[in-house]
Amino acid sequence: MADTALQPPATPYDSGAFIINFHATPLKVRDALETLIDYLGPLNLLQEHLDTIEIVLAETLNNVTEHAYDGDGGPIYMRAIVVDGTLSVVIRDRGKPLPPSLILADDPDGFDPESLPEGGFGWHLIRNLASELTHNRLARWNELRVVFSLV
Repeated sequence: MADTALQPPATPYDSGAFIINFHATPLKVRDALETLIDYLGPLNLLQEHLDTIEIVLAETLNNVTEHAYDGDGGPIYMRAIVVDGTLSVVIRDRGKPLPPSLILADDPDGFDPESLPEGGFGWHLIRNLASELTHNRLARWNELRVVFSLV
């Protein structure tokens, strides 16, 4: 499958979504993240926001590569758009279904890293750094929506 990236508009606030399709490999994940960060450049976001976005999406996309596809690769579709001070990112893959327990909120009584399965700490990080997180399984596609407040 060929990689495809659409060029962003002059500024992300002018509508126009960032869309990229790529094969799930560590190198392609890194390239996709760099392209997304470049797309966000005209917004002059705080470095703290950019760091949070990059950490969450790197963890998410690496989870797809390592766990959904078991390292064998497969298609990833990522769409991002900025509207009203909010970045919304949709990540779709055809890998194994995401266990619902991974995206549920942590126990309100506290976080116990010893109780997490392998990969569980990454989901704790994702849940705590994203403003909103939703997941659906539709027609053999995992669809994860990650929202970040930029204000």
